[in-house]
Amino acid sequence: MTKEQFILRLKELEISKQDFSELCRVPYSTINNWGVMREGKPLVIPNWVEPFLEYYEKAKKLEYVMREICQKIESVKG
Repeated sequence: MTKEQFILRLKELEISKQDFSELCRVPYSTINNWGVMREGKPLVIPNWVEPFLEYYEKAKKLEYVMREICQKIESVKG
């Protein structure tokens, strides 16, 4: 995953780098340095980041669906 892909993915998920930092318990400065050139090479984004963001997206969708179902159940009961 490139830095550009990472930033785009965060935008798609509506999460800031700061929020991602807190969620993953990774220092913000570390996240901010991903993709920055050092000694002619970019600092790589760890392999766990991409699957983490995929699961984060799935979790957000599941929360939405659960909330909608619970609201429907409550409206039927009400």
